[in-house]
Amino acid sequence: DILKSLHQNFLKNEQSLLFLPTRGNFKYLYCERCGKTHLCPYCSVGMALHRNHRHLKCHYCNFTEAILDTCTYCGHTPLKSERMGTVEAIDVINNAVEGIQVEQFDKDSITTAKKLKEALERFESGESNLLLGTQMLSKGHDYSGITLSVIMGLDYILGLADYRARERAMSLLFQIAGRSGRAKEANVLVQTGDAEFFKSYLNDYEDFIKDELDFLEIANYPPFASLARILIAHKEESKAGKITLDTVTKLKAFEDVEIVGHGKAPVERIANKYRFNILLRAKNRVPLLKALHTVDCREIEIDFDPVEFS
Repeated sequence: DILKSLHQNFLKNEQSLLFLPTRGNFKYLYCERCGKTHLCPYCSVGMALHRNHRHLKCHYCNFTEAILDTCTYCGHTPLKSERMGTVEAIDVINNAVEGIQVEQFDKDSITTAKKLKEALERFESGESNLLLGTQMLSKGHDYSGITLSVIMGLDYILGLADYRARERAMSLLFQIAGRSGRAKEANVLVQTGDAEFFKSYLNDYEDFIKDELDFLEIANYPPFASLARILIAHKEESKAGKITLDTVTKLKAFEDVEIVGHGKAPVERIANKYRFNILLRAKNRVPLLKALHTVDCREIEIDFDPVEFS
């Protein structure tokens, strides 16, 4: 039990670290009756709940609006919240562990270099007992007194539509886990529904790298091939779709370039622009560059060996 472990560590006057992939209170709101998520009006993503700032916020275009409790589709009340964020986790922990001092460590709280320095100094001096935050925790800061690391949300990363999802999850796990146990023996707790996957590699990252390279070679992904993602974005969905199809037609002339697939991006709309992906593959970048030089459109972005496909 995570709360019990954090409480025990606090009673021993030892410091802990807790990672969550989501900031704010909750990642999104949804209706139990009709099942629909409350979306940003400009992006096809849910609005995140930020109670401290008394608003809902889109983490893609930064649009904000007042917190609502009624479904805009069917009128049902109240809305439910899903995927706990840093602020909500702090509230839960403060209610469960009396006296604990939690340091919030995410983009909402650490907005300047001065605030970063002050937060790290408070934690290093022992003024705060728990460092709770998002991926900022993995960025190379030295936390000498941590004896417990709690890592949540890795299943979400594993489930991403990304050939590097396993690598991203394991890399994050080792980065966060590596922040503890530098001065004393430490424990690492991982909240996951796929315990066997993490257990098999937790003590040997080299084994994971070997297996992952075998997978990438069989699947013909980088570093054994080169990929290029073409992103088309336009305010008119029909126009974005036409540009995509016209581009695919043009690229079919290049026999040494494989069109892996094309269609709507996982996040179909951002900042009121409709988005389509084209994924290309070749033995190296030379044929990709030759083909891409024939693509001329201001609505197009190109990313080589992309790290994400949203």
